[in-house]
Amino acid sequence: MLHFTAEFAGLTGILAGVCIAFYGWGLAAHRISKRPAENPAMTIAVGLAVVVFLGGVLNLLRIAYGGVLDGLLIAGFALAVTGDSPGLKLPRNKSDWGQALFLFIAIAVIMGLTVETQLHPGVFNYHDDFEKYFSHPVRMLQTGTLFGSPLAALGSETLGGQAVLHGMVLRHFPISYINGADAVFGLFLCLILSVSVTPLRAVFLPIALICPILVFSINQQYVNVSALYTAVALMMTSILMPASPPGDKTGSMDTLPSPLLMGLLYAALISLKSTFAVFPPLHLIFFVMALAAFGSDFRRALRCGFAVAGMTSLFLSPWILLHLPHYIHMFTGTASGMTGGPGISGRFPDLLSAHPVLLYGASFAHYTFIALAIILSVLGVIFWKRGTRLAPEAAALAGLASGGGAIAAVYLLLIALGPVASGYSTNLRYTIPFLIAGAPILLSRVYLWAIRDESIRFKLFFSIVPVLSGILIVISFSDTLAARIRQGKEIGSILAFSKLAGDPEYIGYNREVLYGGTEQRIRSAQNYIPAGAAVVAWITCPFYLDYRRNTIYNAEPAGLATPWAGLPDADYFMMEYRGGGVRSFDYFEKSSRYSAGHDRYIAGKCIEFMRTIAEVKKGSAVIYNDGGIVIFKKPGK
Repeated sequence: MLHFTAEFAGLTGILAGVCIAFYGWGLAAHRISKRPAENPAMTIAVGLAVVVFLGGVLNLLRIAYGGVLDGLLIAGFALAVTGDSPGLKLPRNKSDWGQALFLFIAIAVIMGLTVETQLHPGVFNYHDDFEKYFSHPVRMLQTGTLFGSPLAALGSETLGGQAVLHGMVLRHFPISYINGADAVFGLFLCLILSVSVTPLRAVFLPIALICPILVFSINQQYVNVSALYTAVALMMTSILMPASPPGDKTGSMDTLPSPLLMGLLYAALISLKSTFAVFPPLHLIFFVMALAAFGSDFRRALRCGFAVAGMTSLFLSPWILLHLPHYIHMFTGTASGMTGGPGISGRFPDLLSAHPVLLYGASFAHYTFIALAIILSVLGVIFWKRGTRLAPEAAALAGLASGGGAIAAVYLLLIALGPVASGYSTNLRYTIPFLIAGAPILLSRVYLWAIRDESIRFKLFFSIVPVLSGILIVISFSDTLAARIRQGKEIGSILAFSKLAGDPEYIGYNREVLYGGTEQRIRSAQNYIPAGAAVVAWITCPFYLDYRRNTIYNAEPAGLATPWAGLPDADYFMMEYRGGGVRSFDYFEKSSRYSAGHDRYIAGKCIEFMRTIAEVKKGSAVIYNDGGIVIFKKPGK
């Protein structure tokens, strides 16, 4: 207990420092855009977007080392201290202080549970995390850039935005703490964003209290350390910025959002993970259309849309330029062009089915209800206010409509794309961050519109509906929430593939990787390769390789499926063929027959790669073999 208390206290200080640093960068962005920074939580999220953009610049310049990342935080802290900040607005009376206390307790309890189980979980995903995400910040901190292997998923599944945040953690803490960037900081930012929507007044307590509980209770089907809550926070802020009701100061004072701020948020979101790229264009298109529908000058609305798109492109450009050599190679190189197998068969799923058929818990009905609660509540406000033509109010309604429309459209679109991706159930998991972002923000916005309306009928109905919807969502996920908390306490992880995550052999493998002799084993093997030589590495834990010693082209399944993937010019090959986490040729053959569309394609590319390596190995000189890892030198080299 004493250890946990000390750890929690230390983490609180670190978390506060990071928030202040990001707040400073957010203030700078608001100052440049000439918009007041009225909402501290939104300002922190904008600062997060700025840091991700600057991280892209540093990677492009090949100087994204640990000390430079520390400099970003120090500079942000200085900007916060010296900047003209509006500061926090304290409650005005005792009842309002009571609301603040309730919200503080709710957030503290949630963060306490999270820190205990997720700050440094005992179990990680032995494929996605160990093979892929862990190696990204390691490469960046050692070489100054994420650019490297054409056989890895960087540039396709992710541009590298999350690796910047992971690098900030890894700079000062062991790699087992890497999850703190998203599961702790990201979640905390989502929680304070969810309560920042409503003023600290007793009348707003029902919706204000349900919002952070919503964020925490929705089963996020957690499977790896990639971006989840950091992306949710950016989406929340993107929805909030153009959707502020008249008289509210959580968004801009102008009738339209700042293109610079929106561009920062959109670009950061896209850089985190490719699946999030679907949100910005839909959200922006819906906003421009809604502006026109609510009486705004169409040319002005269109100019706003183009300005936001231009700013998004600008702030995304460092990440695109970073991976541009891969993209060019896609058209001019010799990358193989094997086509994937046919997509999955079967009928479109029953989105209202309460049958628990999903691999990672809950049912389609659970998540469909969230989408319906969002869109129906938003439509109710829009229908009631359909005659509004006052510019500020109409722009805020357009923001509300675009948020609800984008969340609903993303939900349906991603599920519909199941056959060409990883299947309907897996694609449902990809929709969850969007639903977590939309539910607390849009339901609370509907509540605010109701409370501030003059009509008693509208006030009563639409102040009850969001609260009741939120309560029903929380209740529907109560069983899976309890299971996650129980699993977290018992095995130190909330990985959604709970049966495997709780297996003693799997837990033992994770402990061996994180705290056993795996690092020394890999480093010892690498020493057999001459310093400075290029090596293709197909191993389960490439994050233990020394990227400064050798030019390393680490390969992993998703990376082999990129359009630019091809065997690089390397003299040495390090292959792991036996041990925990190793996937055999037979494994990929079975996957190529029975998996969904994209997973089948990945399996086919892995088979192709393994056959190519087998051909290269013929006649090669084996210089190391410990019974699990073999190193050989290409013939004639």
